[in-house]
Amino acid sequence: MLNAIGSKVDLSDGEASDYHYLVADLLESKTVRQMMEYTHHGDTTCFQHCLNVSYYNYKVCRFFSLNERAGARAGLLHDLFLYDWHTYRRSKGERLHGFTHAKTALKNVRENFYVSDLESDMIEKHMFPLNITALPKYRETLVIVLVDKYCGLLETVIPRLKKLSSPFMKLMAKRSRTAAK
Repeated sequence: MLNAIGSKVDLSDGEASDYHYLVADLLESKTVRQMMEYTHHGDTTCFQHCLNVSYYNYKVCRFFSLNERAGARAGLLHDLFLYDWHTYRRSKGERLHGFTHAKTALKNVRENFYVSDLESDMIEKHMFPLNITALPKYRETLVIVLVDKYCGLLETVIPRLKKLSSPFMKLMAKRSRTAAK
């Protein structure tokens, strides 16, 4: 079962999902599936992160009557850089991953898939405002900028809060049992 973080919708069910229809060819692609090999945020793989961004991008674009197809497809492809950025050794003078991976992803996407100008803009500029010169040209690009940050937050902060709260909750339960005696 494929599902986005925080969602119970089965995204692999082509019969029940308009979303699946828009990205089925990408989900079946070996190139896209390669992202499963790389950790991205916390314990989240690059593939899962892109699936999260893709699904929520689709939902937001649909809600605002924007191009939901471009939202879904660009979301799934936006981090197709295909390396482990945690262990990647930069060449002398090469900029940090956050500044370069969007262009690397777009290069990989164009080598493997057809993308529209809108989808290209979304992929290339999803790191705005970190890449301050990569100004979004379309409303859908602003959506992916925000959705990418939202998903990154869910993937990194929420699991850490759960880990921190677990010992606290155990301590509180123990204290309440002790107080009840």
